Parts: sequence; structure tokens; C-alpha cells
Amino acid sequence: MQRRFWLTTLTVCWLSGLLWFICQPSLAVVANGGHRQFIPIIVKPSIFTETFTGEPSQPLSWNPAHWDVTVHSRDVNTWYQLEPMAAEHGADCSPAPATHTISRYEDAVYQCRNHIMTAIKASGYGMIYLTPNHLVDFSGGTATIRFDVSTLRTSLRDWIDLWISPYNEHLQLPLDMVVDVSGPPRNAVQVRMDLTGNFFDVIIYRNFQPTVIDGIPIPYDRFLEPSPTRRDTFELQISRTSIKFGMPAYNFYWVDTRIADLGWDQGVVQFGHHSYNPLKDCTSPCRPGTWHWDNVTISPSRPFTMIAANRRYTDRANPTVSLSAPAPANAYLRFVGIGPNLQVRFDGGAWQTAHLQLQDSRYFKDEHFRNFWMPIPAGTTQVEFRGDRWWGADWHVRDISVWSLP
Repeated sequence: MQRRFWLTTLTVCWLSGLLWFICQPSLAVVANGGHRQFIPIIVKPSIFTETFTGEPSQPLSWNPAHWDVTVHSRDVNTWYQLEPMAAEHGADCSPAPATHTISRYEDAVYQCRNHIMTAIKASGYGMIYLTPNHLVDFSGGTATIRFDVSTLRTSLRDWIDLWISPYNEHLQLPLDMVVDVSGPPRNAVQVRMDLTGNFFDVIIYRNFQPTVIDGIPIPYDRFLEPSPTRRDTFELQISRTSIKFGMPAYNFYWVDTRIADLGWDQGVVQFGHHSYNPLKDCTSPCRPGTWHWDNVTISPSRPFTMIAANRRYTDRANPTVSLSAPAPANAYLRFVGIGPNLQVRFDGGAWQTAHLQLQDSRYFKDEHFRNFWMPIPAGTTQVEFRGDRWWGADWHVRDISVWSLP
């Protein structure tokens, strides 16, 4: 007797790192050694693209729903207002060398003339991280991250970097120094502008242990004229077993090497800007930096959900935030905080201890913010925080969001 049944499962295949195929079985007839026929349907690969399109008449604070924007300054007297600085673009968005003065956290990332800027001055330590809602996916081979950024560096103590780290191990504020926060993720790849010149190194973290791949110590000043208005393309090619980073338009790569298998193949992408007392140790006139960013692409990529809170921070006077949408299933609450005994509760429920993200406790200091990452019940719309004082100030939580993989 002939038996018939429908095969409804879709199989997703990766072919040569170039094209996604969805292999959809047709109606299968199984009888006396019958066969299954598979009909391949070609689908375009998932590519994340951000062009930062927009021409406001004045610098416009930039914090869209599909990017996570985290702005950090260590010193207590800068928790509510940043140190003033002259940020590039004039008050009417006229180009550099025109500037305008910023001091609000909301103005540290802003838009003018179809691109965005990051600008921060921190006498202690300051960081800005921009994170799109797409993971880089190199499960099928090599993936590529491209971005355009200005090349004028105004202080050796002001620099940019790029982090790739597994979704469940990433840190909101990763750092490869002991001067602030809680160190690097357990596993990660960092591309960092060298602190001695305009070239880049790569650091690979495995179980918190770094392996440094020194980049060719040739600064980009050798083959281009650094500019605050021209944005040049930088490119990272990454696979489980190889790293290549450089400037393709100049056919120059600081790092191009095979590596031991990372052991993971998808990662959160974080674009960083660091300020570490940028007016210190200057041998020539220097100033806090403004970096101009444009044309980010991640290929292939995997999208995930971000939900923002309605406030940038919470403290004892303002302990509650509302979410822009209910938390989906299997979601995580993400924030950075300082102070002992931090606790949270969801929609007025029972208090519970805030869960630290996995991080290296050797970096823990009372005066450093730490990274938190914990499950949040589906449907949650409000989150309340509380904590205790530490020796320098009261508890403080900031840059709160909810993330969820589909």
C-alpha cells in the first residue's frame, strides 16, 4: 500500500559562504524505496546596512531603536553631565573645523550631514559603544564588517576600537585595561587602534586570556592625509580560523593571519570610542576627539530584538523605567550599574538580586561600573531598581535595554 505524507520542515543550508539556500522538500511519496525530491530556492544573504541618512539643521541627538547607544564616564561628578568639549560640526551642522559645545550625555552621539559623530571628553575614563541589532554570522565561512570613519586623531589618549563577542558572553562596556569597568568578555575578538600611533592591533580573548596579534606598525598617515571631513573605509574579515583587518581602498591590512579556532561563529558587534584624559601627555597641541562614522555593513548577519527604556539612568530618586514595548519571550535585561546589593523587580513583583554578566572578578573595584545581564519575564513593561551606597556615592544604573534572539 502506498503511503503519502507532507514534509513541512525547512532546512537552511550555506553554500560556499556566498548564498543562502532554503531546501524545501516537495510532496514525498514513500513506497518500495521511493525517493524525496528537494527543490532549492535561492534567497539573498542577510546583510545589515546603515547609512545614517539625515540632514538636520543642527546637530541632532542620535539614538534609534535598532541601535544600542551606551555612553559612559567614570568620575562621579560626570554621571549626570559630561565634561564640556568642542565637538566637530558647527551649531548649524557646518563641517569641521567648525565646532559646537556639548556636555549632555544625549549629545555625545549626534547626526549631521548624513553621518553620525561620537564625541566625549573624560578626565577619568570615558567610552561610547554603538551596537546594531544584528549579529555578525561567520558560521558559513568568512563574514565581513565594513565601516567608514574619519581619520584625524586629535590625541593619542583618544581612540576607537571594534569588539566581536558571543551574544551570551558580550559585555556592554568591554575594556582591555584595569583602569575602569570590569575587563574584557570571556571570549571575544577586539580590533584596537594602537595607543602609540594610527595603526591597529587585534586581541583574541579565550576564557579571559588575551592573545595579542601585533599589527604592522605602519600608521595610516603614511598613505593618506588624516582628515576630519573625509571618511575612509575600514574592513574586518573574520572566520573561526582567520582575521584580516585594514583599509581595502589602499590595499593595506595591518593584520592578515590564520588563528586557532575561536570555537564560536556569531557575535555582537560593538563600535567603540575611548577617552582617557585626552589632554594629558601631549607633546603637541591636542584636544578631545570627534570621530565621524558612516556606511556600516555586516555580511552575513543575524537580526535580534532591542527594546529601549524611557530613561537613560535610574537612581534612588528615579528608580523606575518603562520599556518601549513588552519584553518578548527568552529576553534579557541589559544594563551597567554601580553600588552593592543591586536588585531589580519587574512590574511591581518580588525583588531579586541583579545578575552580573560573566566577567573577570580580578577587575572588580567598588568605584567601577559592572555589566549586568539577566532573564526578564515575557510581557514585562516596567523595571525598578534599588541598591546601597558605596564609599564614593550612591548606587547608579544606566543604559538599560532588553535584548532577545528570535
